[in-house]
Amino acid sequence: MIDVVYTGDIRSTQDVARKNHQLFFDELSKISTYEVHQFTAPDGEKNFTPCPFNRGGKDEYWIKDRLRRGQGGGVQVWQFMNAVRLTKNPFIIRMRTDNWFTKKSIDVVIKELKAIMNKEYEIGFFGSNWLEGAIGEEHDKILLSKRDQLEVPIRTEDFVIVAKRDGLKDFDETLNGLIAIKGANGIRSGNKCFRFIIPQKSEAYKHLCQIYLMRTTYNKDYPTDKQVCYDYLMSYCKSEHETGKMKPALDWWRNKEWK
Repeated sequence: MIDVVYTGDIRSTQDVARKNHQLFFDELSKISTYEVHQFTAPDGEKNFTPCPFNRGGKDEYWIKDRLRRGQGGGVQVWQFMNAVRLTKNPFIIRMRTDNWFTKKSIDVVIKELKAIMNKEYEIGFFGSNWLEGAIGEEHDKILLSKRDQLEVPIRTEDFVIVAKRDGLKDFDETLNGLIAIKGANGIRSGNKCFRFIIPQKSEAYKHLCQIYLMRTTYNKDYPTDKQVCYDYLMSYCKSEHETGKMKPALDWWRNKEWK
């Protein structure tokens, strides 16, 4: 049995998101029963512990007007660990409301879920990275942390997280590790903070694959992978400098043979 937990803010067009996510759930149902839980802000947080990462709190690294609550990596991990605390099944999948699954990415997540259920490793992180590694990779599996390894990665993709429940750090240890971070930059984004859910006893991998984020409200037709990918890439092109950094990814998008 699997718990699927949605955390974060409710973003993008949810009718479109639900239709896309159902493609993943259809495949998930072939290997296990599952329960879907809505822990999105703010209503889904009603049974959560108080958040130590709200701006305006006593922690010295919160700089006025630098960080919004919804941007805090610490908040994202706090939401996820509360979702873990409030569910019970042996495996857990964390999802965002703005995830966009391609067929290839569903195949990757399902394959690696089976590996985790078969006790090959404990935690998988899934997402796409357009600045590192092979751009457009359909599946690049990268070891993050070996069992009994003291070092943890600096950052990891966190669009989808699949974990064996007893392979995660406990709630207090995870939050205390985040609270100890000095400096606003270290707590700013989820891809810097989710490493704190990995205990020394667990093995973790990150998986670069074709999961995108929906950055546009799709009010009319169900969009294509090509359209969602383009909107996602362009969301990082707010300046000439950023557009230059994204040029290899945009070239890949133009040259790809989309179905």
